[in-house]
Amino acid sequence: MNTRSNAENQALGSDPSGAILEILDRCHVLSLATKRHDGWPQVTMVNYLHIGLDIYFVIARDSQKFRNIDDDDRVSIAVGQMDDKGGVIGLSMAARAQEITQPHRIAELNKAITHRAAEAGFTPHPSSQQVAVMKAEPEIITLIDYARPPGRRRHFRVVEDWRLEPIEERPGENPPT
Repeated sequence: MNTRSNAENQALGSDPSGAILEILDRCHVLSLATKRHDGWPQVTMVNYLHIGLDIYFVIARDSQKFRNIDDDDRVSIAVGQMDDKGGVIGLSMAARAQEITQPHRIAELNKAITHRAAEAGFTPHPSSQQVAVMKAEPEIITLIDYARPPGRRRHFRVVEDWRLEPIEERPGENPPT
């Protein structure tokens, strides 16, 4: 019996966009890596909501994470989960993060959160009353499929209108993310 989800079946097939969106739908927490002022990486877990490929999260304005993003908007994001056999399917993304400050945009996001929060598992819990609504826009997405040997991955550059352009991995070179 095939217990693989659509995302697992599509991961390395002809519909990477569908697989990416399904993974984002199924997972509710991501690992967010930023660069600290001393150059060391900092990784934290944050709850997120996605609309298409745009990823939204809420963080405390007085947090190190907010300061790190304010200093350097480049972030790395990892999302994924294990299947019942110990295989992993997920995403690794190179993205740019920015604070959403426009009141009309925050109102739109609040409406989306209200309508999607239950099924989307969006339950942010920043450590402060002063919060920032953040948006991460992926520039490079790696679709990871380690559900069945051999493990494989595909790299994509996100271009205008959220189209995905494949990036070929060359032997001996570091992958893009």
